Amino acid sequence: MKFSFKIQAIFCLLALLLVHCKDDDASIFRAYAEGKFTYADGKFLEQPLRLVIDKKIIAESFPKESGSFVLAGPYEKGAYRLQLQDFKVQSFSTDTKGCKISADSLSIEIPEGVTYIIFNDITVK
Repeated sequence: MKFSFKIQAIFCLLALLLVHCKDDDASIFRAYAEGKFTYADGKFLEQPLRLVIDKKIIAESFPKESGSFVLAGPYEKGAYRLQLQDFKVQSFSTDTKGCKISADSLSIEIPEGVTYIIFNDITVK
């Protein structure tokens, strides 16, 4: 009987240890961007859109034929970018303050702390 009690105690301690070491999902944030592109060249649809933080891709997807897109990935801190590959951003509209087109026009810079953004329209050339 003592042996059975010790085994049960060990299993309980292991179970508590495993539960205690699990990451708390409530502390994990996500960067979420959605919107619509206006484009003239159909090749635009063949290239992925990316959310990038410090050269690290946190999300990647292709735009739909309508130009709409949704991207979501893990976010801890810092500014991040909605990045294109070969097409340049001509203009964009959003209600979120502080966004701007990068110097090379290949991305839109999104300020730190913004975890959800909707682009009403992004025009590429």
